[in-house]
Amino acid sequence: MIEHPDSQIHFVDVVPHLISQVQQRLNNQPFNNWTVHCIDTATIDLVENKSHLVIIAGVGGDLLIEMVADIASKHKDVKNSTRLDFILCPVRQLHKVRNGLNSLNLGLVSEQIVEDNNLFYKVIQVSNQVTQPLSLVGESMWDTSNLRHLAYRNTMIAHYEKQPNDDAKRLLSLYQEIKPTQ
Repeated sequence: MIEHPDSQIHFVDVVPHLISQVQQRLNNQPFNNWTVHCIDTATIDLVENKSHLVIIAGVGGDLLIEMVADIASKHKDVKNSTRLDFILCPVRQLHKVRNGLNSLNLGLVSEQIVEDNNLFYKVIQVSNQVTQPLSLVGESMWDTSNLRHLAYRNTMIAHYEKQPNDDAKRLLSLYQEIKPTQ
């Protein structure tokens, strides 16, 4: 927020008490280029000639892609003329999200794995001004020298070993390609 003072950052939720908590935290920050919205994401009003960052977290992959697609569709003029970034943290269906973002022509800015209370979250930043496609398993987010990342990778491998379908076999192969640093 401080790094991009000309950007407008949008925090959106349909749950009033959650968005109120976000607003209280932001009120104590030294920047003011943010807006909180207690609305459906599809109704966000983005203006041209200003960069925008929309953060969406805590929803499943299908809903997340629907939300991003709704915003991008409603604001085609903004999407084509102004930088529009999303920071996304889906709770499931990450591979479907990655495919969906590629279909929406949003390119990878960065991605990382965040661990909190023994849970792993995948955080992805994409932009309409970046052309780098997203891979299915996010090779760039894995720190292969980090034992916790490797343990999580092993959990993903074990999960996909139990799945009988072709998509799971493909994902299994991709996770197996992520090798520990020697």
